[in-house]
Amino acid sequence: MKRALKAVKVIEIRIDGGTQSRINIDPHWVHEMVDNMKNDVEYPPIESRFDGVCYWLTDGFHRYHAYMQLGIKQIEVAYLPGTQFDAQLDSYKANAKHGKPRTRADKIKAVESALANPLIQDKTDYAISKICEVSRSFVAAVRDPAKKQKQIDAKKQHIVKKAQEIRENDNKKEDEKRSQTTLLAPELIPGSEGPDESELIANQKKHEADMEMIANLLDSDDKMKHLFDENTRLTHLVVMKDLRIKELMNEKNTAVKMVKSLQKQLDDKKAKK
Repeated sequence: MKRALKAVKVIEIRIDGGTQSRINIDPHWVHEMVDNMKNDVEYPPIESRFDGVCYWLTDGFHRYHAYMQLGIKQIEVAYLPGTQFDAQLDSYKANAKHGKPRTRADKIKAVESALANPLIQDKTDYAISKICEVSRSFVAAVRDPAKKQKQIDAKKQHIVKKAQEIRENDNKKEDEKRSQTTLLAPELIPGSEGPDESELIANQKKHEADMEMIANLLDSDDKMKHLFDENTRLTHLVVMKDLRIKELMNEKNTAVKMVKSLQKQLDDKKAKK
């Protein structure tokens, strides 16, 4: 349904109907808006529900407070017909896709407000997640803190398992590299003798540092904050090691060809004798 636009007196807009899902109003954000408005920067109309008597503000609380600070008496409102309850539903997902990004605390407050609302508190986690535009697991964790701990434990186990897989894969590749580089005498490999002991030790120390980093991550206050970035970094590390193995294989093939060529030359000389 398309919202209607109407010029409304600021004092007629209701902000006391449980339609503010943020944990608090950011005064710095309001001050920035005030400065922008003084310089003729235009903002979209605030959004509300109109029940025939009251305009219940659902999205645009920072803009509302900026208008109040500037002493603006009348503003344009984009509204839909609806009750205070409809306004509350709208507010639970406000700023999910635009405006000042919601913090984790904001999302928790929105879910808690929805779960405390007697008209929807019995809905499923999935239904609440759609209303608040968060994940189903997020709702489950807010509804039942025990589930949140289970989620944290599951993520810990996933990290540990991933680290073990990486370590086992690294060890396997190191064994393969050693077996490949010992197939030929080092002096026959042109330009390189493969990874020496110092390189292997450096790789092992790098791996130990990665494992220590993962352990620190699990013990930190915000355990999963950098999980995605770290997983990307580890994946990149594996790719780089794969490239190193391919380089060693190319060196091995070159050396094999050289050995065969030398052997052929030697056989030819023996045949001439």
